[in-house]
Amino acid sequence: MAETPRPGLRILVGAGSFADAAAALRVVAQLPNAFQAGLGGILVEEVDTLASCQIPNQRIVLVSGATSLAPTQSQMHTLLKADARAFQRSLAHTANPTGAHWVFAQDRGDLVGTALRAATGWDILVIGYRQVHKIPGKIVVLEATHHPSDAVREASNRLSKQLSADRLVFSVDQGVDRPTANQHPEGFQFKTFDDALKALTRTNAQAVLVDLTHGPIHNLDDLARLLEVARCPLLVFGMSGMNAMLEHSTHIPPPSDIAGRNGGS
Repeated sequence: MAETPRPGLRILVGAGSFADAAAALRVVAQLPNAFQAGLGGILVEEVDTLASCQIPNQRIVLVSGATSLAPTQSQMHTLLKADARAFQRSLAHTANPTGAHWVFAQDRGDLVGTALRAATGWDILVIGYRQVHKIPGKIVVLEATHHPSDAVREASNRLSKQLSADRLVFSVDQGVDRPTANQHPEGFQFKTFDDALKALTRTNAQAVLVDLTHGPIHNLDDLARLLEVARCPLLVFGMSGMNAMLEHSTHIPPPSDIAGRNGGS
């Protein structure tokens, strides 16, 4: 007898390291029943990082701001294996309280593009980014002014309450002048996506939520820039909004398609 599909959302976490994945999973864990249908993870070996390991005496900048010699290729592969094991353990730990199925995979490429390709068929993609600020930040919604997303608003409200964090809404009007006198206190209006990014650089955020179906994200470069500026996990809704741009897919079947064959079984 086929298993009855579980209600709820299917969330895929994409990250380039376990530290980034752990930050994303801490956010996911604040949505108690949101991933009842399944939880997944993909660890992406980023090509730029791997390439730096081939340059003799290459130095990298650590999160603390200090510099250090980049690991060798052999050291990098050892680190990735350890990260993969830790990532899987954390997936199981996060999924087990709800009994959700979970699945894990690894791939190589650029983080944003590879994670989006893997997210085909999932409801939400969470792109991990390790904690930068010691003080927990705000929950930020980035949306197009005329196309707010109910799913994003609901998720952001829940996160704000669970994390006891302020919630901000950044609305991008994309060049159209509109009065701002009657804006809600938590809302900020911007004419362009770039203007919103500039404001985000001055904001301590612990999560940013966006819906690809409604905008203002229009391409992979926009999403990559958002991750770089936000410096925190991104919760990406509306996966179908990018499907036309993704010609090649590294697909992780959602847990509803692989019931009984997840990493926890």
